[in-house]
Amino acid sequence: MNRTILYMLTLGTFLTGFAELAVIGILPTISQDAGISIAQAGQLVTAFSLGFAVGTPIFVSLTQRISRRRLLAAALLVFAAGSLLSYFSEGYATMIGLRALIGAGAGVYLTTALGALPKLMPAAQLGRPMSTVMMAFSAASVLGAPIGIALADGWSWQAMYLLLGAGALLVMLGVLRLMPEVEGDAPVGFGRQFAVLGRPALAAGLLMSLLFSSGIALLNTYFVPFLQDVLGLKASFTGLTMLLLGLAGTLATRFGGGAADRLGPPAVIVRGLAAMALALALMPLAASVFSSAAGGLSSGIAVAAAWMLAYSAAIPAIQTYFVRIAPESANIVLGLNTSLLHLGVAIGSLTGGLLADASSTVRYHPWAGLAFALLSLSAGLASFAKSGVRDNRQNAAAAASKS
Repeated sequence: MNRTILYMLTLGTFLTGFAELAVIGILPTISQDAGISIAQAGQLVTAFSLGFAVGTPIFVSLTQRISRRRLLAAALLVFAAGSLLSYFSEGYATMIGLRALIGAGAGVYLTTALGALPKLMPAAQLGRPMSTVMMAFSAASVLGAPIGIALADGWSWQAMYLLLGAGALLVMLGVLRLMPEVEGDAPVGFGRQFAVLGRPALAAGLLMSLLFSSGIALLNTYFVPFLQDVLGLKASFTGLTMLLLGLAGTLATRFGGGAADRLGPPAVIVRGLAAMALALALMPLAASVFSSAAGGLSSGIAVAAAWMLAYSAAIPAIQTYFVRIAPESANIVLGLNTSLLHLGVAIGSLTGGLLADASSTVRYHPWAGLAFALLSLSAGLASFAKSGVRDNRQNAAAAASKS
């Protein structure tokens, strides 16, 4: 596959992640400028996620016959139109509607881009390009909020929409010019889209993904309070710490894709979830045992970093696993998975909020996340047992026994 095409798809993925996450850091600015409450400003994030989660499976089902090249261009055009219109919008209802439109365009784009990769290269070489595309989303999670804050301070918070619109149009032109025609998936009616859930391996795998996302969001949403209130990190160092952790997570995503190619997706997923569970179990203990000891803060952050690296490495392996388990309907399965990942964010953040209200602390959020991680690992093991997808060492052993 032409590297330029991969880079264009990666840039588009970064834009979708940036559109979702940049708003989080500038909610107070939006609230003040638009004359709405913080809670109302927060609904801009909700609208995007709902547009992403609900719109993606619907539009993916309705557009299966369309070539991937044209569908990517159409999704980018919708994304760009929603972004540019948002720059000029003023009414709250209009802002909400356009955020949902942007989210739907982003979801269709991301799902289509991931689903097109298996048709552009051999399956054995899929993990690294998949991780490259997903690394862009991780990079957006690292840089989205800081860039949004910088734009709001130096220009205006609406300026991000101009950049998003211009960037989406640039990627659209690149896709139309450079990407070959790639046929769509085999036609599957909308009513049959969820029939894949009748396959036990896929159903268990999607449940694994939902629980995985929920557990991450439960702690991620309250990660800054955990760093400051539980581990004792000074507010002045929080931004730099988050940036460094995020950059490390981005590199781990890249590593996870290569590891999925070498070891097989199940091996990477199991190890990632097991490492997540161990880190989450130790995190509150590190905060308690080392809270007054020298190096305690460093120990707590090290455990938190291990958790972040573990889940970042598992992300591309999960995507690759779904492509291998259902290559004939990759777009539909990836669309369902993407929707469930966003649903998991809602479940995790809601659970984290309820726990914080009930306990008046975020100290025990890692243990709540641990429960989700263990459930996710259980669902994953059930899926692997039923899917027939082995890790590479198992494949080598099977081949040796036959010879």
